[in-house]
Amino acid sequence: MKASQVKRQVFFSLEVLTATQSETQTLVFSHIAFLHARFGKFNSSTSAIAKHLRYSVNAVKNALSELLDSREGKTPLLIEEQSQGYNLCLKINLQHPLGYRLLQSYTQMLNKQQSPHTLPLYSVRLDLVDPKSRYDSRHQHKMLMLYGLINSKIKANKIATRNKQKSYRQSISQLSKKLGWVYMTVKSLLDTMLSMGLLTVEKDYSVHVMRVVFSTIAKLQSASQGRQSVLSNDIPIERYRDRPVVT
Repeated sequence: MKASQVKRQVFFSLEVLTATQSETQTLVFSHIAFLHARFGKFNSSTSAIAKHLRYSVNAVKNALSELLDSREGKTPLLIEEQSQGYNLCLKINLQHPLGYRLLQSYTQMLNKQQSPHTLPLYSVRLDLVDPKSRYDSRHQHKMLMLYGLINSKIKANKIATRNKQKSYRQSISQLSKKLGWVYMTVKSLLDTMLSMGLLTVEKDYSVHVMRVVFSTIAKLQSASQGRQSVLSNDIPIERYRDRPVVT
């Protein structure tokens, strides 16, 4: 198996994305938190984080600086213990309002357990794309996070419904609100997923706001087979953009 084909993933929480308002900080923190839950602490280098997440080293350094920032009474998500050489010794800060719940959530995920206090964690499959450069990968990282969220909801619906429903209904406005990203960013990310063959979509007019029905497909299609825009004539989402969101 080639290196680009090895399954590589990270698990993120929407609560961290809301707290940091940065997908880079969220994924860097998520990688460290997973290893903290697994080994009791994170003990590795900045370059190792960058290699795993396919970010530039500078992007990781900037994210860590924000996650460790305790200035002006700020409670950081991460704390750093004494490090040696190029390795960092990092842990989740359990004094942060999210810290304890996050460590509990990652630990329970690793042990295949669940409790009412467990935060949902969504898998980001980093191996689904192979960025040409780590310095220009924000769109791809956001796309993989959105795909992880949608795919998780589809799997949950399949388990929860008697007819094994393999779909997830949601409007673009609702997805935008969940992730804290602007509408046009989410639309662009969905267009990328459709062009890659990661999802199929249908339209649902059963509510006042048109929702998109997302379905995963087993095999990735080549982008050369034609791009299906989310805003095509068959799925006129744009006209519904400013209507109230129906939950």
